Amino acid sequence: MAKVRVKGTVLSQTLTTTLTAVAQVIEFGRSGEASETYDATTLDTSGAGKEYAPTGYAEGGSLDFSLFYDPALAGHAAIRTAVATPATNNWSLTFADTSTTVSTFNVAGISFGVTGAMNDGLKADVSLKLTGLAS
Repeated sequence: MAKVRVKGTVLSQTLTTTLTAVAQVIEFGRSGEASETYDATTLDTSGAGKEYAPTGYAEGGSLDFSLFYDPALAGHAAIRTAVATPATNNWSLTFADTSTTVSTFNVAGISFGVTGAMNDGLKADVSLKLTGLAS
């Protein structure tokens, strides 16, 4: 079983027509990907357990990441622009494994926040809302 290092992982966003790396990413996490279900419990269900069935849809979830924020970097400015002018955009996450596995996904919404502390660099937290499922 291989242990994949995180150093060398690249998060990219489409700027104009080219996937371009987002600079200075510190950490990332994907969460919320799930198959959608509905409550299928009926009055004649035997036992006390509720029953669920799949709807046939799946939720793409989100990708959240933190970075050292530089307002002068084109990639960082593009994230801020995407908040103000929402549009679906292509992103990718390339892992640093031996096959350089690439996960591609479309983003429909972005949230952005900046933090600063006396003993640290200027940072931003970004959350990308996936539309559909990541490959």
